Amino acid sequence: MPDRLPEHVVQPLLSRITNASLDEDYEHVAARRALAGGGDTPPSGGHRMAAVVTALFGLLIVIAAVQTSRDAATTEESRQALVRQIGTERDRLADKQKELADLREANTELETGLGKQTKAEQSASRKLTDLAAYTGYLPVHGEGVRVRLNNSADGSGDGVVRDEDLATLVYGLWEAGAEAVAVNGQRLTALTGIRTVNQAIHVKTRPLRPPYVIEAIGDQNRLQAGFAESSAGSTFLGLRNAFGFEFDIDNESNLDLPGRSQPYLREAVPYVEPPDSKGVTP
Repeated sequence: MPDRLPEHVVQPLLSRITNASLDEDYEHVAARRALAGGGDTPPSGGHRMAAVVTALFGLLIVIAAVQTSRDAATTEESRQALVRQIGTERDRLADKQKELADLREANTELETGLGKQTKAEQSASRKLTDLAAYTGYLPVHGEGVRVRLNNSADGSGDGVVRDEDLATLVYGLWEAGAEAVAVNGQRLTALTGIRTVNQAIHVKTRPLRPPYVIEAIGDQNRLQAGFAESSAGSTFLGLRNAFGFEFDIDNESNLDLPGRSQPYLREAVPYVEPPDSKGVTP
């Protein structure tokens, strides 16, 4: 039969602590009584001491358990609060990310709109430049022809160049394909009039003296032939032959024509597209 295990091995820990305390107290009290001449019977005070120690030990265990429970509740509450805070911050982050995405989309749309507006502005600027050149409000440079016109050499009254004669010559150049025309350095526009005032030809209120120098920018290979073939040009050549005007025309590779100062805008109305083929205005 196997040897039996020692009692301190199989005995519960709490019983061991209690018994050890009782034994030590009992021995201590017995020793004191022996010194005092008493018997060996343990006093009842030892049992009360053991009971007090056991109660204190149990109280400590209960306090520890309560404190642990409170700490656990506090920790759980803190964890839940932290989880809620994380959730709130996560929602805020999602809102900010959505706001950022919306701003990026709006910025892309604005950049696209800016690109379109820039292209439209550039196109309008080119059209304005071309229009200013054709209408006479922008200096221009290029090839063309130079015409010299003077009164007839005989000094007769019929040989004096009149405003309608000069205007007919200019119209012939326009018909031949001239892009810009100047008379004695005065640029002609759609608003420029050629009139005789007090026996002097005026170009937009500026008096001119003969000889008249007419410069026209255009294809110099076509201007002379086109002038002779145009209705106004043919009419002028007939007048020259009839009244003996001094007239010659030469090709020029480099002509510089000044621009007129732009007129003061007095009135303007919005532009309206013309009706389409069905007669409906968009």
